Amino acid sequence: MNDQTLLELAVQTLQARDGDGRAVLEHQLHIPIAAVLAGDAALTAAQRKRLRYLFTDYEWMLARKLVVQNETEPVEQGLAWRYQNAKATIAMAWLKGPDVTTRVLATEQPNGVIAQHLQIRREYGAHELVDLLDFVVPTAVAKQIQTKKLDLLEWAAAQLPAPAGN
Repeated sequence: MNDQTLLELAVQTLQARDGDGRAVLEHQLHIPIAAVLAGDAALTAAQRKRLRYLFTDYEWMLARKLVVQNETEPVEQGLAWRYQNAKATIAMAWLKGPDVTTRVLATEQPNGVIAQHLQIRREYGAHELVDLLDFVVPTAVAKQIQTKKLDLLEWAAAQLPAPAGN
């Protein structure tokens, strides 16, 4: 995955998690926004490694797969849209199937903000294989999901991007 593509996905992920992806890139990772916007950003190995770990292993595999697909069949909405759409489509399919667990995890971000992560986990049994999708959700939604006052599948269908073709 080239640096510009990684940055496009990272900004979207950081925006959802921290509320200001550009600030995180510039102030914490020391990546100049002007270079990113101009398409001239060149990352160091350390920056690339830090950006990679914004994603779960499954999300990283999905991102890499979609980069290849986007090179041969680009979409007007862009790679970041395609990634979010695919992630939401997979989450909906997992939530309807067996061997799926969910949890809400609160994490403090470097800026002091507490982010609520809805984690959807699919286990395959053998060799402790697990895939994980992570979505940042508003605190009120996280509390409703935890207390079962909100049906997760209904919320996901209403809030996650619609699958392609719908």
